[in-house]
Order: sequence, then C-alpha cells, then structure tokens
Amino acid sequence: MARKILAFDPPDRFIAGTIGEPGKRIFHLQAIGGGRAVTVIVEKTQVAVLARRIAEMLKDLGEGSPALRIQASDSPLALDQPQLSEPIDPAFRVGTIALAWDPSVDRLILEFRDDMNEEEASDAPPPINDAPDGPDVLRVSLTVATALAFAEQSLHLAAAGRPPCPNCGVPLDATGHRCARKAAYLN
Repeated sequence: MARKILAFDPPDRFIAGTIGEPGKRIFHLQAIGGGRAVTVIVEKTQVAVLARRIAEMLKDLGEGSPALRIQASDSPLALDQPQLSEPIDPAFRVGTIALAWDPSVDRLILEFRDDMNEEEASDAPPPINDAPDGPDVLRVSLTVATALAFAEQSLHLAAAGRPPCPNCGVPLDATGHRCARKAAYLN
C-alpha cells in the first residue's frame, strides 16, 4: 500500500493539544507549515513519554557537544497552553513514534506512524525511511530550542489532567473513586 509521508522540515508550529474535559480528553499533535496543517491522535502516555525522551536525548547530545547546550532562558515556556488550530481533522492515530538526531543540520527528527494492525506492522519499513510502502507517517524536524519548548509544554499538558489518588496513583474523578489500596488497608 502506498503511504503518505507528511513532512515538515521545519514546521512553523508544532504542538500537543487536547480536546475535551480532563478524564475524557483526546490528545493530538499538530504540525503547521507551508500553508498546510496535519493533526494526528496520540495517547496521553505517548505525549508524556515523548516529552521525557526528547529532554533525555537532547541532554545526552548536549553533554557531548557544547554547541547543543541550551540555557533554560533560551526555551521560554508560555504560561498558557497553545491551542490546536481549526479545523481539527486527524489524519490517523499514532501507533509508533521514532526519534533521531540529524547531525548534518543539528535537528531532532520525530516520526509518528499510523497505528496499523500486526500483519501490516511486520512488513513496515524501519523508522525514518522513505520506502514507498508502509504506514502513513508524520515527520517533523525540530531545532533544539523548539524541541525543548515542545517537550516542556507537552509535560505540562499531560500533567494538567485529573489529580492522582495519593494511595494508588489512579486519576481521581470529580465524584472520587474506590481506591483498591485504601480498601486493602481497611481489612
């Protein structure tokens, strides 16, 4: 199956955003540039893990290269979360995320692959590959400062949901929840 490779090198804007109330939020990634916008659906955990992995990767790269070191003031965090641009018409649901460093342009490459069934997954080309067959892909190239700003905003977005139960860590609903750990302590 011929696939679409939706590339933004670099995007004018790349953000994580949500639609819905905490507990029922749907997480999205959106790349805008060159007169087009592409939105994909992701899981909250994918956003949080991606943000942490970006920060770790850039820290590791920065330790080996003084040119990659960024001061905290070089990546300002907006107080308000950026809003997704309308219309929001997701191209696909993300299954696999790949990160790579391109030293020729000092940019982080993020690739988001369409969530596909296991049969198709075994035939898919390796990540960061332009093979004509395979899952659709959103590929974004980010500068170090832009990647750090995205990671910071994404961590705040993922943490902005329902507060966790102090006993078990499960998110609390507005009506509370039946904590399995607390019940175990009462017996």
